[in-house]
Amino acid sequence: MNRILITLLLTLATLNATGIVIEKAKLEKFGKQMHVNAKIVQLSNQKQLIVSRLGGHLERYYIEPGKKVKKGDAIAQIKSLELSKMSADYIAFGKKLTAAKARLASTENLYKKGLASKQDLNREQIAYASIEADRNTLASQLASLGVNPSSLEKPTDTLIIRAHADGLVSRLLVPLHTNLSAETPIVSLVRSSGYYAIAYIGVAEALKMPKKVEGRLNIDGVGFKCRYLYLLPKVDEETQRAQMLFWIESDKQPLLLNAFAEMEINLPPFKKYVAIKRTALTMFEGEWVVFVPAEEGHEEHGEHEEHERHEEHGEHDEHEGNEEHNEHGEESDHDEHAEHSEKKPYEVRVVEPITRFGGYVAVKGIEPGEEYVADGVYFVKSLMLKSELGEHGH
Repeated sequence: MNRILITLLLTLATLNATGIVIEKAKLEKFGKQMHVNAKIVQLSNQKQLIVSRLGGHLERYYIEPGKKVKKGDAIAQIKSLELSKMSADYIAFGKKLTAAKARLASTENLYKKGLASKQDLNREQIAYASIEADRNTLASQLASLGVNPSSLEKPTDTLIIRAHADGLVSRLLVPLHTNLSAETPIVSLVRSSGYYAIAYIGVAEALKMPKKVEGRLNIDGVGFKCRYLYLLPKVDEETQRAQMLFWIESDKQPLLLNAFAEMEINLPPFKKYVAIKRTALTMFEGEWVVFVPAEEGHEEHGEHEEHERHEEHGEHDEHEGNEEHNEHGEESDHDEHAEHSEKKPYEVRVVEPITRFGGYVAVKGIEPGEEYVADGVYFVKSLMLKSELGEHGH
C-alpha cells in the first residue's frame, strides 16, 4: 500500500512538471463544415524586387535565401564606375563652389567701390548659383543611393544596396561577379504579412457561397486563422474548380509559397455550443472523455458512504459470529479506499462530440465555465490507469 501511495505522489509531481494546463469550457460558434485543398500564394503587390539603380560588378551578397531582413539592411555590394564618376564630380563641384564663392565676394567688394559693373556682379552670382545647383543635384542622387555626400573625401566606387522594406529573402536572382546594368533586379523579397490561400471548391458551391465565411488553414498540425476576401473571377484551368481567396494571419512565422494544405471552412447557419480544445478529447475505456479536476466534496461523500457500508456489513457478520475478522477487514478496506480516493486529483467525464472547427470541438456533457484538462491529457490518463491498476492489483 505504501508503495502505491508513493508511486501516486511521484506521478503527481511529474504531472506538475509536465505542464498540465487547466482551462474553462466556453461557448463557441460552429457552422456547416467544408474541408478543401488550398494553395499558399502571394499577390503581386506583396512581392518586392530589390534592384541595382546603377550598373556595376556584383561583388558580394550580405544575405541568403530564407533570411529575414528589415528596411535598411545591407543586401549586396557593387563596384560601380558610374558611382565613382558621380562621387568625383561631387568633390570637384565642391572645389569649384569654393572658388566661385571667393570670386563672388571679390566682385561684390569691387562693385561697392565702383570698380566693377552690375553686369560683372550678376555674372558671378549666376556662376555661383549654377555650380551650387549642380552640386546639390549630385548630393541628392548620392543620398538616394545610400551614400552620405558630406562624408566623401575622395571618390568611391563601392555601392551598398539596401532593403527598402521588411521581408523574407526568397531568391538571389543574379550570380556573384556578374556585370549588371542599371535597374537590374538582384533579389526577390517576400513580405512576411503578405501570405494568402486559394481554396479550391466546386463551381456550384462557389456561386452559392455567402459573404460571411470563416477559414482555418492546417499545415502539419499548426492552424492559421484565415479571413475570407472574395471569390476570384475565373476557375482554375487545371482543376476546373472555383477559387476562394483568403488572407492568412501568419505574422509569427514564414510560410512556403505554392505549398498545398487543408483548409477548413466554417459556413452559416452558425450555432453556439460548449467548446473544448481538441487536445482535451481522448478515448478512455471505449468512450470519448475529458478529464476534470476532482471535487473535494465528492470524495468525502464517497468515503462516508463506503464507511457506512462497511459498518452495516460488520454488524451483519457480527450476528453470524465473525465479529473480530470483519472488524479487521472493515478497517483495512476502508483505509485502502480512503487513501486511494484522496490521491485522485482528476475525474473522468464522458462527453459526446458534436462538431469541430479549428482547434476546438463542440461537445455535450460539460457546462460553460467548467474547468477541464486542456493540455497534458496523456499524463493525466496515465495517472488514472495506474490508479485503477493499483486498486485491482491490491
